[in-house]
Amino acid sequence: MIRILKVISLTLLVGFVFSCAPSKALIDYTFTEGIVWPGPPQKPRIKYLWSLQRIRGGETESPFIRLLTGEIDYDIENPRYSDILIGPYGVFVDKDDVLYIADPEAARVNVIDLKNNHSFTIDTAGKTDLISPMAVVADGGRIYITDSDLRKVCIFNGRGKFIKFFEGEFKRPTGIAISSNRIYVSDTWAHKIYIYDKDGKRGDSFGEKGDAPGSLHYPTFIAVDKDGFVYVSDTLNFRVQIFSPTGKLINAFGVIGDSFGSFDKIKGISVDREGHIYVADSAQDMVQIFDREGRLLLFFGKNGQFYGDFVLPTGLYVDSKNRIFVSDSLNMRIQVFQFLGGD
Repeated sequence: MIRILKVISLTLLVGFVFSCAPSKALIDYTFTEGIVWPGPPQKPRIKYLWSLQRIRGGETESPFIRLLTGEIDYDIENPRYSDILIGPYGVFVDKDDVLYIADPEAARVNVIDLKNNHSFTIDTAGKTDLISPMAVVADGGRIYITDSDLRKVCIFNGRGKFIKFFEGEFKRPTGIAISSNRIYVSDTWAHKIYIYDKDGKRGDSFGEKGDAPGSLHYPTFIAVDKDGFVYVSDTLNFRVQIFSPTGKLINAFGVIGDSFGSFDKIKGISVDREGHIYVADSAQDMVQIFDREGRLLLFFGKNGQFYGDFVLPTGLYVDSKNRIFVSDSLNMRIQVFQFLGGD
């Protein structure tokens, strides 16, 4: 009896300690060295850095503590309570090195401070549960999340407290990108890009269903470069389109195919400080890198489960340090790479 009471007391103590401590993500630095593209003897341009799957419960890896706390990796009945990523999609990193991950399979957005790995979860918008959060951006102490099944875009403060919804109706909001004074939202089923201010007030829009230059066919992800140009994954037109900040077509490139330089099912898109365009092709399990004219510069990744491999990559974001964050959806992880420079 005394032994049982001791175990119960220890369990309660451990639970109390962990309830008081902030949740922490666990970053996997295995194979941080040695995985590069292209391989020898060529000069490497892309380097694998680390991966992330456990978004909380990373304070300890002790099996004994896991036993006492009853830690479960995957809650089958309600995956929003899982300690690991389930199906990461949109990904974003802000200027303060905070990582945001939209996980529609878990009906939540995970927020992780990469300086200390502290994390928290956003899974409600006021009294409304998130259903299918697809993409997320943050700026100026606010977090913006698209939810395709709610058909809404939500605004939160930096601590995850709900503020309000964007103006206007959506058919299926998916991608979201932010510039100095504008927010762009792709409405996939409406074949349109909406322009908002940072308070969620709707302004102009551009795009219509079609395959002519400037038209869109199920656009998904969006990116904005340092000059305010807008890059759209025009997914079922199998191309990337580049627009001015107000929606004037600048350039378009891409053809359907399964060879390098062509597209099958493009999702995430981003632009680095040098103006290189990164495109995640979820069907080809790779990231391809282009210049503004649409010339293929490099590609990395292949189908698989090892470090640096992908199975259905979706969201993609290149931060101010030229780190490349990729949602490796069916491998249930975020993988991070470094652009090492060079054309």
